[in-house]
Amino acid sequence: MPIYAECILPVPLAQTFTYRLTDAQSASARKGMRVIVPFGKQHHYTGIIVGLSPHAPEGIDVKDVSELPDDAPVIRHPQYALWQWIAEYYMCPIGDVMKAALPAKLKPESGKAGVIREDFKPKTRTFVKILIPPIGADIGQERNAKLSEAFEKLKRSPKQQTLFMKLLDMSHCLQKHDADLVPQDELLAEAGCDTTIMRELIKKGLCEHQEVVVSRLDIADEDFRNFKTEPPHPLTEIQKVAYRAICSSFNDKSVTLLHGVTSSGKTEIYMHLMKEVVAQKRQVLMMVPEIALTTQLCVRLRRVFGKRMVVYHSKLNDTERTEIWNKMLGNDSIDLIVGVRSSVFLPFAQLGLVIVDEEHEPSYKQQDPAPRYNGREVALMLASRHGAKVLLGSATPSLESYYLAKQGRFGYVRLSERHAGVSLPRISLISLREARKSQTMNGPFTPALIKSINHTLLEGHQAILFQNRRGFSPVIECAACGWTPRCPRCDVSLTYHKHNSRLACHYCGYTQSWPTTCPQCHQSTFSQQGYGTERIEETITRLIPLAKPIRMDTDTTGSRTSYEKIIQNFENKKHNILIGTQMVSKGLDFGGVDTVGIMNADSLMSFPDFRAHERAFQLMEQVAGRAGRRVGQEGEVLIQCSEPKHPLLQQVISHDYESMAEMQLDDRKKYFYPPFSRLIVIYMKGRYEDRVNALAQRYASILRQAFGDRILGPEAPSISRIKNMYIKQIMLKIEREASTSMVRQYLNNIQSKMAHDDPEFAKIVFYYDVDPV
Repeated sequence: MPIYAECILPVPLAQTFTYRLTDAQSASARKGMRVIVPFGKQHHYTGIIVGLSPHAPEGIDVKDVSELPDDAPVIRHPQYALWQWIAEYYMCPIGDVMKAALPAKLKPESGKAGVIREDFKPKTRTFVKILIPPIGADIGQERNAKLSEAFEKLKRSPKQQTLFMKLLDMSHCLQKHDADLVPQDELLAEAGCDTTIMRELIKKGLCEHQEVVVSRLDIADEDFRNFKTEPPHPLTEIQKVAYRAICSSFNDKSVTLLHGVTSSGKTEIYMHLMKEVVAQKRQVLMMVPEIALTTQLCVRLRRVFGKRMVVYHSKLNDTERTEIWNKMLGNDSIDLIVGVRSSVFLPFAQLGLVIVDEEHEPSYKQQDPAPRYNGREVALMLASRHGAKVLLGSATPSLESYYLAKQGRFGYVRLSERHAGVSLPRISLISLREARKSQTMNGPFTPALIKSINHTLLEGHQAILFQNRRGFSPVIECAACGWTPRCPRCDVSLTYHKHNSRLACHYCGYTQSWPTTCPQCHQSTFSQQGYGTERIEETITRLIPLAKPIRMDTDTTGSRTSYEKIIQNFENKKHNILIGTQMVSKGLDFGGVDTVGIMNADSLMSFPDFRAHERAFQLMEQVAGRAGRRVGQEGEVLIQCSEPKHPLLQQVISHDYESMAEMQLDDRKKYFYPPFSRLIVIYMKGRYEDRVNALAQRYASILRQAFGDRILGPEAPSISRIKNMYIKQIMLKIEREASTSMVRQYLNNIQSKMAHDDPEFAKIVFYYDVDPV
């Protein structure tokens, strides 16, 4: 009797698909296992079995499973339940969730009838085994005879003698009962020989090759392989109080918010909590918002957890991600995973604790493609399915988390002092308006900022400059008529990048060379407007002779190792000024930084979004926290701004998060924004602007019949055209207690009806962004 497998496939469709298993396949098939199945006329996909039944679906021509490639499931049951929740809550097809969750090598596909197999192949390394008997009373004479015989064979070959002596040394053959295997590449490098000499030793019977399966993770983490583990540093009295408060909170709360000022020692508390959970034979997931945070953090964690810790992020290649996945499925599990938002998809077996560091960061939200999930919220659901606890940590918590903590939904622990009595940095506001009025500006720098940086460098210390724009100039302009080059595919001006002399669109990647003449007035004189990080770097080098700047932005951090190199070079004081975008605000710990400059606070506060002031406070407070992090240091932060008396800037000066939060929460409540409501933004994209506008207006009017004034729009976003697609958005505000599934069902019904009634609607790209940030 045939068995039918209900499968999910990595395609943007909401339904599952049923395929017929052969008798042989039926005997071994289980939920969570992969299947390779035909899809359409010429495509094959790798799917996941989520159900098995002896009954065929009615009215469907069921195809056969092409292959059952595994002996065991590749996902666990809690994972599939989490996938279902993500698809339901974030209003996206479960196929999109599967596509985002699984490493590519676990979901190969083909565009033709033939199936492409991308089996994961273990990595091997060539080792050398010495064939001289090791030390031992019973074989001592035999060993000595073998050694004499070996040197007799090598007496006319000095290079072979050198290699053999090095092999004796590195294998510890003369000191141990069991000689060590020696990596061939290391042996040859130490001896200064090549493989030709090695082959001669093998021919003479003195050694042999052995291929050993090794972890790609060990090779990738070469610098950490010889670390010896040690206990975490003892906690200070203040940290002990916070630690005990967290443990007490976990007795009756699943989630606790640790609100600790910058440099208060949150990471040390994390490590003590991790150590306790690992001792209980349970796993820990520590989430960070950016790969840039993992460099310094992992050195600290590796010293405590050694090889039982792995790092999971987008800069790993797919083979490395697959190895981590398989290792977590196997018996040789992993104690600690440090990862970015995608780490929530890993196949945890015994998850006991999730730590979300810098929990306020918008980087936890996936924007494109679907699923547009928030890693922080998914982490809460992941933990609940495993019975694990969650610790949210931040110096500037998201207002949503802070509100829930104050309401008693989350536990709340406050750390208001820096570690070892280090004082918070002194913050000064510098008026851009006054400097411009007095004509004392030097490019984007006020005299006060230049003076402070110069003094810092003369003292042998370091500085950080924060500018939230990359590139050289955000805009170039014809000096005669004001024309500016714009992206032909997006509704944005092109940014000038001087390092490659190109104008680039930061939305679609379009580039072009510097224009020779203006297409409107045919003049050839262009001016550069505004300052990106690249231009800040050039300007500071010209203004301060002592300056040795280095940049950290997406232009300089394209590879996995680029972060490490920038951070190591700055730590080692090869550079004394770090210039960067938001990357420099996120958890970096540099002992030599005395001064931080924020180039323009106005651009942070004036963004047209209800979260603008919250985000501006978080960014400025976090960047400021990079200054003066060691005993004896007094950090200084200079914020250039047009309105020094602005209430938000006054709150930043006094590090007054609570006042900022209460003021913003009052506004949010008044205008029914999160955390007092939930937002769903409906996006509509199409090639023809008039068609998108008409359909968006019609869709919004239908929604208003059910939701009334909870509907805002349609309106064009700040960037209204990207990749030649015109965009309209409709915002839906709903009560937090409203049923997500009912709202989703209603929206889907309207969408389906409009697609059925109007063929033009089917040509529109349509998607939801739940809880946008």
